[in-house]
Amino acid sequence: MSINPPVFENPARDSFETSLWHQTAIVAPRYPTLRGAHKAGVVIVGSGYTGLSAAIDLAGQGSDVVVLDAREPGFGASGRNGGQVIPAFKYDPDGIAKVYGDELGETVLDMVSKTADVVFDLVRRFDIACDLRQTGWIQAAHGESGCDTIRSRQRQWQSRGAPVELLETDALKRLAGTGLYPLGLLFRNGGTVQPLSYARGMAIAAASLGARVFSDSQVRSIKRDASGWKVATKDGSVLANKVVIATNGYNTPIWPGLRQSVVPLYSMQIASKPLPEELRRQVLPVVESMADTRRLVWYFRKDRDHRFIIGSRGPFKALPSERDVQSLVEAACTLFPMLRGTQFPYRWAGRVAMTTDQIPHLHQLAPGVFSALGCNGRGVGMGTMMGKILAAACLGADSRSLPYPVSDLHPIPFHAFHRVGVHAMITYYRMLDQFS
Repeated sequence: MSINPPVFENPARDSFETSLWHQTAIVAPRYPTLRGAHKAGVVIVGSGYTGLSAAIDLAGQGSDVVVLDAREPGFGASGRNGGQVIPAFKYDPDGIAKVYGDELGETVLDMVSKTADVVFDLVRRFDIACDLRQTGWIQAAHGESGCDTIRSRQRQWQSRGAPVELLETDALKRLAGTGLYPLGLLFRNGGTVQPLSYARGMAIAAASLGARVFSDSQVRSIKRDASGWKVATKDGSVLANKVVIATNGYNTPIWPGLRQSVVPLYSMQIASKPLPEELRRQVLPVVESMADTRRLVWYFRKDRDHRFIIGSRGPFKALPSERDVQSLVEAACTLFPMLRGTQFPYRWAGRVAMTTDQIPHLHQLAPGVFSALGCNGRGVGMGTMMGKILAAACLGADSRSLPYPVSDLHPIPFHAFHRVGVHAMITYYRMLDQFS
């Protein structure tokens, strides 16, 4: 199959280099551009969390791995997200059992509960300098329906032994500093990382194990011939036995139907200057990472220098406007009125891959070709875990032995019109949130 190269964001309209994470991340090594013909055991397309996690596991077990990225490790959502390490799914435990059945559901639930530990273990194993903080993660209730959700969620997770704690108003305010929410659920094993530093550290770890990482090497085609799978870029190619496509929200048309199987939504964020000492004691004083149960979620945290970061769903663009920024500033001041007057010099956005059923999809697209995508806002932990599962699949694990089910690829009908549908959905959800 041969395709035209996709068009990426206009650099003048992209916010990667103006984000807080780019400004404070560890220095990235310079990776070469792929040139000429190469061979490998596995080619991984995409160097975000999923692709790099797969590369680490594969190279660590002796596989000859090549990683290709159109830009650089962490350029996509892995370097633009909120850095919240969340040990939970969009679905509650009972919902997981309903979707997958009791036996497989328990396997999936066990996998989901370990996603945060997988991240923290990897960071410690390779000594990745990504400002790891495991102070917990709180999900706060928005409105009465949110309270019902949080109480039910607490019962379901606690009955399965998860380290969760229900926080009533006073306890929640003591840990988080905001009095906006009546109820919250603390996941003690959650936390934060500097997301771009984490991605760059993963790339360094993969390379240290022997993986060959190439940047500015956009894949143009994937073709099967008698010798294996030929993955071609503008200036080079790699012939391999196995291929992993790990492009997620930054999918391009390199495999029929894959891009159309998810809806890429933009999530935008802003960050303040380092808060003065008085505000540091009032804003997220103990637990430094939160999100709420809004349909258009507010998620917020502090970084190592006590900057306040808040994000939510954004319009279809990678550079938020002044109006977009102001909406998040108002959200920040609603949460923490003491932030009024604080400057927010950083703004950025990135694409998050959403699926119609709100769960990740693991595919075997052809013999020897695998993909995982659609973390639905849980990318730090889930992307890292899905990379490990992809590595196991490449190493020959039977699909029935994987901790996550392999599903068929189903492009979304009328995908070309997804922006119209998403815009209508966001407008409707915003109205519901206002009256909740």
